[in-house]
Amino acid sequence: MSSPEIQLWFYAKPDRALTIEQRHAQVMEQMSRVGPPLGFEGLDLPTAPSCGNGLSASYKIKSQVKGLLCIGDYIYRGEGYIYEDHGSFDEHLRFGFKVSNRNIDYKTVLNKELQDIAQAFGAYKAFASYDLYSVYYQGNGPDENPVYDRLKKEKSIDIDGRNNIYTLHPVQFWDGDRCHRALGYGPDEVVARLQGKVQRVERFLDGVFLLLNDDPGLTYEQFVEMNERVKPILGLI
Repeated sequence: MSSPEIQLWFYAKPDRALTIEQRHAQVMEQMSRVGPPLGFEGLDLPTAPSCGNGLSASYKIKSQVKGLLCIGDYIYRGEGYIYEDHGSFDEHLRFGFKVSNRNIDYKTVLNKELQDIAQAFGAYKAFASYDLYSVYYQGNGPDENPVYDRLKKEKSIDIDGRNNIYTLHPVQFWDGDRCHRALGYGPDEVVARLQGKVQRVERFLDGVFLLLNDDPGLTYEQFVEMNERVKPILGLI
């Protein structure tokens, strides 16, 4: 049986006042202040990528940590390009590794390093996905999950994006704006509702850090229970 794959996702809203070259220099500088395993300190860093004829530019970091994948991307900047207030226009930083990787302490990543990277990258949201649990949870069509299917069809809803939270992950960070837009209240209320009811919840930057389960052996049943227990407290469907 293969070891579950962990993916760490960090999302930022593009600052159109910055060119890709400027944003890349900013990210590399901030990430170089963070040490291993996830930080870029001491690494040979790539030059700014180009969009070419496309609408995004991606790069890959050559990590010294065996078994760790790191990929980032930026969105095209241009006066004639129409941006929408939607998660599909975000730029990303993503890490991938096996939960069994002895070079990476899973609990430390969830409890500390996710915060370090979120701050360095300027993320408005971040989370760790465990295996394909979130995909299973969202279902495949209306027969498996009619609620998720209905939300996907609502044009005003950016499901699991800038104005909606459907899936809770083992760990996540939401900035203040996402709390207000997706929940209808701010980070302080998130802390008040969940204090003493989850493994860890606290204010972080202008938002909230929420740790629900840092067990490397998390089962899908525990993942579902975690969502079904915590979402109603937050007023999520």
